[in-house]
Amino acid sequence: MRIFARRFLLALVLVLAVAGLAQQTARQSETEIRGWLSDEGCARGRAESGTFTATNPQCAKECVAKGKKIVLIDAERKIIFEIANQSLAKKNIGDYVEIAGQMDLQAKTVRIATLKMLTRGNASCERPKLSD
Repeated sequence: MRIFARRFLLALVLVLAVAGLAQQTARQSETEIRGWLSDEGCARGRAESGTFTATNPQCAKECVAKGKKIVLIDAERKIIFEIANQSLAKKNIGDYVEIAGQMDLQAKTVRIATLKMLTRGNASCERPKLSD
């Protein structure tokens, strides 16, 4: 009977350790990211020229309505992330947001758990710099 109790306790400790490790791993993959929500066409075109800033919100909304995917422009990492669950981002296209969720740097995707609007986007165009 003692051997059974020891084995049971050992198995219980092992199960709890694995569960704790899995929970910690899940927490580590959750992250917060700030950036602008835009359409993939405008965002990728600007990123190719090294510009990781907001795009015109009205244009982005029109492009998404025509079938383009919603992306997050992360100026800090200089990465365009595709949003895995598009429906959660639709009402904030063009806005500067903070997303909490799972980020996959290799695939350049973000799955939104929560989204918080930080600054409402406004229609403005990047103006060329004046030369002296």
